[in-house]
Amino acid sequence: MFRFKVITKKHPTESFRKIATALNAIVEGEVLEEKVGEETYLYIEKKDYSALEKIYELLRQQRILDVARKTLRNGVVGQATIFYVNKQVAFVGKINFCDEIGESPLGPIRVELEHENIDLLIDWLTPYTKNGKEVILVKKFP
Repeated sequence: MFRFKVITKKHPTESFRKIATALNAIVEGEVLEEKVGEETYLYIEKKDYSALEKIYELLRQQRILDVARKTLRNGVVGQATIFYVNKQVAFVGKINFCDEIGESPLGPIRVELEHENIDLLIDWLTPYTKNGKEVILVKKFP
């Protein structure tokens, strides 16, 4: 079982297109809309491993594997990890981890990764580094 979901609240002042761009910076896919009461949420949900390609590359391009590993490990709940990224930074194609409240003026993007072996997924996506080089623990995923 694998699930990768990015979701964020759409404020009335925000453009659907801009939020879609931010979500697609993390994972490519069709942006869906969900209403919960008066609130509108936009999200992309994927169930195939190829959805990880974009975030895999971004973490390496930005050289943020260590902070990503710590963030993903700290977010583990059962068979999932949950973390937040800044919506405005994602809009320009980058990853910037943030808290759920306060750091992103229009609210963050919530990223949920679920897998029956979440530790293996985290080891593959965000391996240890030593002297700036990846220490490969998991060569291939899944």
